[in-house]
Amino acid sequence: MQGDNGLRFGTSVLRLMAAGALILTLTACETTQTSKVSTTQAQTNPMDGVQRALYEAAREAENNNNYEQAAAVYGRLFERRHDDPVVLASFIRNMRYSDRAAEIANFVEGKTQHLLGDQHVKFEFAKALLAAGRKQASLKALTEATAQMPDNWQVYSATGITLDAMARYDEALDAYAQALQLSPDNAVVMNNLAMSQAMSGQLAQGIRTLERAAAIDRKHPHIRQNLALLYAIDGRMEQARALAAMDLDLGDLETNLSFYRRFEGNGR
Repeated sequence: MQGDNGLRFGTSVLRLMAAGALILTLTACETTQTSKVSTTQAQTNPMDGVQRALYEAAREAENNNNYEQAAAVYGRLFERRHDDPVVLASFIRNMRYSDRAAEIANFVEGKTQHLLGDQHVKFEFAKALLAAGRKQASLKALTEATAQMPDNWQVYSATGITLDAMARYDEALDAYAQALQLSPDNAVVMNNLAMSQAMSGQLAQGIRTLERAAAIDRKHPHIRQNLALLYAIDGRMEQARALAAMDLDLGDLETNLSFYRRFEGNGR
């Protein structure tokens, strides 16, 4: 018999595990319009030949997921174009992807305050702040970005992620709902909504939301692995095994399942 103490333990485990899955999705499954360099944003100061070559090299590195190289090249380019918000936004993003969020956040605050009025710089800066663990500062920057980009679903989704990190689940659910109003059936937003629902104690609803997300977008293994995790927390190990096996080799599958079994049924 679980009793009150068992229920509290189950909720604690659920939040710990769900938070881990959510962070994985943010770093590895982030599919937003700003995740790749835009070539449509106006350049107020045209690039010379050397700058254009650096820009194209950085874009190619980012598109090939070589984020450390992309960050290095964008950094060199920003030294030549220190008033270019497009280059700075790209620099921030790739530094975050390279696990150097704290470093780039400090750089922006110390060296590029004059570009924080740009909405794309502001948004990338906000995400870097969150990755650096500076949740309150991230939420403040996202609130400012929302005022600049009220029709951008990505800003609301990022706000939901930040509120989840602050354990403000009701507000996070509202932010995801706004994101889905702007981008219906967006599987990435639905994934993060589902994990937020699970962390707030709505495990069954979270599972239903993730099942919908997995059906809408079959390309993202992280959505399926998060669903497998929630199945395991709900005590449904056979379903967790079947789903996890779709993306993992035998060794990784057994490792994951061994991990899941530690929490089997704790969400009930």
